[in-house]
Amino acid sequence: MSKKSSFSNRINIGFALLVVFLLVFATNRIDKRHFETVQDTLKTVYEDRVVVQDYVYKMNNIMHQKQLQLKDSSTTDNQNNLNKEFATLINVFSTTGLTRNESKTFNDLKRNFENLKRTEIKIDGSVNSKKLIQNIEVIKTDLNNLALIQVSESRTMIGVAQKSLDTNKLISNLEIIFLILTGVLVQFTIFYRVKTSNRVSSKTID
Repeated sequence: MSKKSSFSNRINIGFALLVVFLLVFATNRIDKRHFETVQDTLKTVYEDRVVVQDYVYKMNNIMHQKQLQLKDSSTTDNQNNLNKEFATLINVFSTTGLTRNESKTFNDLKRNFENLKRTEIKIDGSVNSKKLIQNIEVIKTDLNNLALIQVSESRTMIGVAQKSLDTNKLISNLEIIFLILTGVLVQFTIFYRVKTSNRVSSKTID
């Protein structure tokens, strides 16, 4: 094999190895991005969906307790405590990531809760129980809608994470195929040039 042919082979091999290196590097960066996407999605599902679902459950429980205590005229103080607990949960809820639809329903909840508190103010020593029950039912409807939103958003986020994983799997498979093709190409280049070089050498001797 001539020095020129040997040098050319080295250049081809070096180029092939450079392509492989760049491919591995690019794939690594893409893998990292997809991993971060999945990681952020799982974090969001927990902080903005799972935890929020717990807030919704606790607020629903408070409304249930208020309904049970409507017939007891001596529970005014306890009703006030329940209102404070509910208000605290609303404040914590507001710090989470809200979608447009969720924000609208949440604003309805806050407005209806204020209506409930106004209705609970005693007028002429009595409370309009029927009106209170209506207010509580409206609030429970808001809470049920918020619970459904948590389920829907969680499903959407999990879908995003799964799509990212599927894309990452596809890229990994393509990377393997490309590496195999690159290896075959390198082998072909080496043996083809060796064979060509040998033929040239034979003709020169003849």
